[in-house]
Amino acid sequence: MKKSTLEMMKNYLNGDDTVDLSTLREEVNAEWERTTAKSRANAKLYDAAHDVAMGIFDDTPKTAEEAFNAGEWPKDFTLSKLRYAIRETWHDELEKHENGKNPFTYTRK
Repeated sequence: MKKSTLEMMKNYLNGDDTVDLSTLREEVNAEWERTTAKSRANAKLYDAAHDVAMGIFDDTPKTAEEAFNAGEWPKDFTLSKLRYAIRETWHDELEKHENGKNPFTYTRK
């Protein structure tokens, strides 16, 4: 965020009624768009990868790496992103199997 935008916000919140609210609104909206663009792009990427993942995981336990090598994933979708999605996003759709010292495997619930 530009220092001038932050200063306008401070002035406005402290009762300065000479602040140009339309300029402030535009600058805050632009900053919001800039900071949320990456998360929106990642959300689209995970949505696109979901169908691929659910087509790969079935009743046969597979590691994340095996699943990654078995699929045609969206561009920029990496093995790390798959592991994150399994752990954080799709955990309610996949069952995790502990294998002692071996990597975890997963099946669809």
